[in-house]
Amino acid sequence: MLTAYRRHLAGCDSKDKGQSYTLCACPIWAYGEVNGARIRKSLQTVDAARALRLIEQIERGDIEVERKVPDTEAAATEFIASCRDRNLRESTLSSYANTLKPFTAQCGKLPVNAIDTVTLDAYRRERKIAPGTWRKELETLRAFFAWCGERGWCDTNPGRKLKMPKSEDLTTLPFTSEDVGKLLAATSQIFSDNPAETDYIRRRAKALVYLLLYSGLRISDVAPMKRSMLEPRTRHLTIRILKNGVRLKVLLHQSAVDALTSLPATNPAYFFWTGKGEIQTCIGNLRRTVQRLGVLADVHAHPHRFRDTFAVELLTNGADIRTVQKLLGHTSVRTTEKHYAHFVAAHQALLDSAAATLDFERASGSGPLLVKPLHNRRRNA
Repeated sequence: MLTAYRRHLAGCDSKDKGQSYTLCACPIWAYGEVNGARIRKSLQTVDAARALRLIEQIERGDIEVERKVPDTEAAATEFIASCRDRNLRESTLSSYANTLKPFTAQCGKLPVNAIDTVTLDAYRRERKIAPGTWRKELETLRAFFAWCGERGWCDTNPGRKLKMPKSEDLTTLPFTSEDVGKLLAATSQIFSDNPAETDYIRRRAKALVYLLLYSGLRISDVAPMKRSMLEPRTRHLTIRILKNGVRLKVLLHQSAVDALTSLPATNPAYFFWTGKGEIQTCIGNLRRTVQRLGVLADVHAHPHRFRDTFAVELLTNGADIRTVQKLLGHTSVRTTEKHYAHFVAAHQALLDSAAATLDFERASGSGPLLVKPLHNRRRNA
C-alpha cells in the first residue's frame, strides 16, 4: 500500500506543520510497498484528488513504477549502519565491514539486483582465501543480500545458490597443561622498548592470560571490560547481561582475581583500555601481546585458543554442554556441539558403551554374526 504526503518546498509557510498537512500547494509524493518493492517517488502533481487516482492505478498495476535500486557500495554502507542501529557487537560490525570492503571494491558500482551467482563465483575465484575464511565471508554475503531483499532491492539471494566449501579448518585445538605453563612463564619475559613500562607490560600480560583462561571471553570482550564487572570478594565476573536483564557471571580462579586487581589502572574505569582512541586499537594491542607470548613460549598462541581451552576443560570435567553454551554466549547449542561435542565425557562414554556391545566372534561357524541369519532367511524364503 502507498501513502501520499506533501513534500514541502523551502519557501512553504506550512513546512513546519509536517508532511501530513495537505492544505498547501507543494508537490505530492508517495511511499510504501507494491508487490514487494519499496517505493518513494514524486507523483508529479499538486492536486490531491489526482494523486489518489494515481496511487490506485499504481497499486492495481496499471502504471508500472521503476524500482530505484542503489548500487552495491551504497547498499553495503546502509547495511552496516542498520547493523549498528541494531546494537550488534563491535566485533561483528568489524567482521561485516572487513568482508564487504573487498566485495564492494570489485562490485560496488553494480546495482544490487545485478549481482548474480555468476558474479559471486567470479569474485570467489579471485579472493584466493582459505575455505574456512570463505565460509565466514559467504555467511556475511548471504545476510547482506537477505537484508537487501527485505527492502525490495533484489528478488533473489545469490549467496544462497553458492554451496559452502568443505573445510577441515574446524578442529578445536585447546592448549595443553604444558602450553599453559609456558605461556604463564612467558609473561615474566615479555618486555617493552621503554624499560620503565616493562613491569606494567608483564603484569598486564599475566592478567590477560589468566582472564582468557578462566572466563572464556573473546578478546573483543576483554578489551573494553570495566573494573566494575569484577566482584573481588566473591570472585564473580559479569560476562554479559542476558535478554531478561539478569547478569550472567562466571566464578574466576583466585589467581585471575589477584592478577586483575593488582593491575595498575591507566584508566580507573577499565582493566586494559586507556579510554582514549578506538577500542579496536586496544583489541589489536592485546592480540599482539598474545602473539608475542606465543613466540617467547614457543607455542602457537591465538586468543581463540584460550576460549577453546576454557570450553574443553569444562566439558572434560563433566560440565553439561548447555552450561558451556551459556558461558560462551553461543546463540544456539548447535554451535557449541559443532566445535566441542567430541570433548563431552558423557558423550564419549555413550559411544564406547554402544561399541562395546558388538562381538562378531561369538557366533558359531566361520561366517560373521550378522551374515548367517540373513543367509538363512533368504534360503528359507
